[in-house]
Amino acid sequence: MARPDFRRQLDILVDRTIAVHLGSWGSFLMMVAQAPIIGCFIGLAWRGQEAVAQTYFIMSVAALWMGCMNSCTAIVSERPIFLRERMFNLNIWSYLLSKMLVLGVVCALQTVLLLAVQGHLMHLRDSWGAHLLVFLALAWTGIAACALGLLVSAVARSAYSAVAAVPIILIPQAIFSKVLLQGNIEKGVPSFIEKLTLTKWCYQALVDVHDGAHFLEQLKSLGALTLALALLLALAAGALSLAED
Repeated sequence: MARPDFRRQLDILVDRTIAVHLGSWGSFLMMVAQAPIIGCFIGLAWRGQEAVAQTYFIMSVAALWMGCMNSCTAIVSERPIFLRERMFNLNIWSYLLSKMLVLGVVCALQTVLLLAVQGHLMHLRDSWGAHLLVFLALAWTGIAACALGLLVSAVARSAYSAVAAVPIILIPQAIFSKVLLQGNIEKGVPSFIEKLTLTKWCYQALVDVHDGAHFLEQLKSLGALTLALALLLALAAGALSLAED
């Protein structure tokens, strides 16, 4: 029997990924519930106030956290199934993209809930254009973070080790930031590390929206997140290829 092509495999795997999530309503609801809970915390911290630089930084970290946690066990928890299906010519990219498509929808839903709850408690930008740009920056950061989580999941040997690795990966992305290091971020190594973090580009996009939104600045930030997404997925694909040896 001929192997199904890339598109056919992708369709089948997307359906299966959706079925897995919907088959465990408790886990799915816990995943989605992160967003309104975090949005409530952020909103209460600046209740009745306008967003400031620190607000946007916390929002960036929240998007990174949710995306990475959403995906960090997605592969390692079904590694035996993946290895068995690879013997029957499972396409690695169909497999990875099926995860990303479903998790991308989850990230978009989480972003809507985060902003809805947070915006109810504090003042965010009033214009629909600003809301759309904030949503795009947070959702795209969450999707890039999902790719980071898939990379962790591809190299981890157990679900426990994958979850344990997430804070280790996220802490540097919080520490090496302009908000925390201020002037020190301009020096050598900290500046280089900051440019590699997803939080920098999300934060930069959000602050730019606050300052009036400039096309080139938004394009630069979203372009950096897209490049990170592509690179992380490529590394995850490479890790999965090596896992067969």
